Amino acid sequence: MLKTPVNLSKSVLVKRLIYRLIISAAMLMLVSLVVTAFLTWSSEKRGLENQFKEIERNYGKIIQSALWENDAETIKIILMSLSQMPGIQSAHIHQESRIRFKAGEKDPDMGFVHNFQISRTYNGKVYELGHLHVEQDPNYVSQKIIREVLVIGLSQAAIILLVSLLMFVLTYRFVIVRLLTIQSHTASLSPDTLNEQMMEMQKTSDPDELDDLSKTISKMQNNLQASFAAQKALERELRQDQEKLEDIVRERTASLNTINEQLLLEIGEKEKLQAEREKIIVDLQSALDEVKKLSGMLPICANCKKIRDDKGYWNQLEGYISKHSEAVFSHGICPECAKKLYPDFDLYEE
Repeated sequence: MLKTPVNLSKSVLVKRLIYRLIISAAMLMLVSLVVTAFLTWSSEKRGLENQFKEIERNYGKIIQSALWENDAETIKIILMSLSQMPGIQSAHIHQESRIRFKAGEKDPDMGFVHNFQISRTYNGKVYELGHLHVEQDPNYVSQKIIREVLVIGLSQAAIILLVSLLMFVLTYRFVIVRLLTIQSHTASLSPDTLNEQMMEMQKTSDPDELDDLSKTISKMQNNLQASFAAQKALERELRQDQEKLEDIVRERTASLNTINEQLLLEIGEKEKLQAEREKIIVDLQSALDEVKKLSGMLPICANCKKIRDDKGYWNQLEGYISKHSEAVFSHGICPECAKKLYPDFDLYEE
């Protein structure tokens, strides 16, 4: 069984997963901080409003009675207790646009000021006694918001990081390692390693898509192995057939060479005979050219035996024949002519 090594340091998939997990975690932490800050600010704002309502409900009647009775000590004690409450910076009572009583330091440029109108009805007539101004401490509120945002944000960031780490570990364990194993195995496949099977994945009762992919690759590997085996067998058969054909070609070539040699010999003999025949023909033609035949009707004189040629001239018989043949005449005299011409001589003795 082939155990393919997996190089995680060069895995692009692992690097992309880590990068995207970091980006996602950072975005989640940023969104979480913004949402936490907004919710904390809204909660603190509602808390201050409720605190102002509690101040109005708990101290309104007392301040109203103290102002009606002009009890300065009670008013100072109440304002002092208000200014010492968490989130309250100062408390003032205004009458006719001037500060009558105050506790704490007022900062007109900072803080949220809540104004309470103090009045009393007596004998059906409403008497305005003054206004209670309660100013919140902006540093206290901002520090509380920052503190709560940091605590909640850090806790949520830790949770997000833990969840991201858990997701990475699970993804790495159950997906990435298996994918890299499959990828490394398929990359190392060759005709020589087709018989080596891939390392078994973790066996589960419910196979997933990666198990199906691994089985599909194993089936493909078996099919390729069978195909290569069939191809090799076919190549062996082809080589054997090729060798047989080469043997047949060699035998036929040797036979053809033998036949060719015989044909060459026969052709040589025929050429020799043909040459001899042509030589004979040439000799015959030469002999034929030397022989001049006399043919046709020859006009000859009945008396002197002269022969007339084509031009109309009369020639001696021996001259005409010597001219038109290779015959050479030698003159003699026959016995009859000898007796007739030379009666006194007996040229032909019996």
